[in-house]
Amino acid sequence: MQNVSELNHSQQGQRLRLVLLSGEIAEVEIIEVALANKYDKTPESWGVVYDLISANRPRPAPKETAFWTRLDDIQSFEVLEKEAS
Repeated sequence: MQNVSELNHSQQGQRLRLVLLSGEIAEVEIIEVALANKYDKTPESWGVVYDLISANRPRPAPKETAFWTRLDDIQSFEVLEKEAS
């Protein structure tokens, strides 16, 4: 498992296992990683947008729904599959 501080734009398009502080463990495909930049320096807007593949807790949602999780809600992550080149 990797520390959330190691999460960066290179994980976009990859399949990850996210361990959240709430205890949820989710397998996801990362759509976008939002990090600090010169226009946005507020931690509330740093996080990941992802498609949920599976989770240890049910999450009712319409099909084709993307999810958002703030970086400070993520405990750790593991890369499961790299994007095909």
